[in-house]
Amino acid sequence: MPAKDTKDAAPRWHPSLKKVFKDCDLWWQNNMVKRNKLEEELGVLSVEVETPGLFIPSAGTMQMVSHAYATGACTSEAVDNPAYLADMLRRAVEFRALDLRTLAGMSLPLANQPLRPFKSGMLAAGPAMLSQWQLAEVCAQVLIDVAEKDLQVHPLKVSPDRWRRGTSDAFLIYLFADAFNLSTTYEPKDSVLPEYQAVLDAWRTDDEGLFRSIMQAASDFHISRSRGSTNRMDYEFEYNFDRVYPAELLAVQALRRRIGAPEFAVGHMLVDTPWTLIRDLPEVAPHALAVQAEARLRKDYPSFR
Repeated sequence: MPAKDTKDAAPRWHPSLKKVFKDCDLWWQNNMVKRNKLEEELGVLSVEVETPGLFIPSAGTMQMVSHAYATGACTSEAVDNPAYLADMLRRAVEFRALDLRTLAGMSLPLANQPLRPFKSGMLAAGPAMLSQWQLAEVCAQVLIDVAEKDLQVHPLKVSPDRWRRGTSDAFLIYLFADAFNLSTTYEPKDSVLPEYQAVLDAWRTDDEGLFRSIMQAASDFHISRSRGSTNRMDYEFEYNFDRVYPAELLAVQALRRRIGAPEFAVGHMLVDTPWTLIRDLPEVAPHALAVQAEARLRKDYPSFR
């Protein structure tokens, strides 16, 4: 574990995240300190990668690995220790993106559509918020392809929801299509949420007041939908990682930096606090097991990207 760094002042997080950090600390204590769940799941994945024949990752293994790193990035240890945060956060994004690309690469040629709305979009947004532009564009195209396929596989009269709601999925698809010059036939059933549409219309703006206003509104929407899903309602930001690191909004900040737009603060702790921590996050070498798994996937699945 990296040595603990000291900081002059602790980061000030949005008050809505207080319970999230407590829950993540508790999960880490129970699953990592007491039983090292991460090493257990990495061991399972290692065996699968080294097993001859078609590489078929067991259901949930890569998701559990990414969940462990993602939870680690939301602990009090991580937010107080830049070196530890860089390791946890970059690993979380790396394995979350790999999980998305694995499921998409295995399922896009088939008739079924296993990838879930909301969650998949946030997996795809991680590389963009960390300014990993080559991977970000790959994930953007995968997200678009998955959403377009879902609209074909599940006709509107049969499934009116799924990927058709005009919130985070629609926002990310249109944002990435615009930023990376990607074409798409995707159309949500409902109009894009006004808070997100305002950001889509003006994410390149040089008007600081306008930028702060639209991003603050989008941040408030993010908080309003940060809760656990139920049998009757799916929420966009169910996972703790997506509550602490609002990737769809942090991606806007990263994309603005990419095009040389002014780096305005949003004036909202939901975005400003994590952005100050990740905008110049130290590099971390790719995880050796993720590299091995990706090599196997490229070899065994021509549709993998």
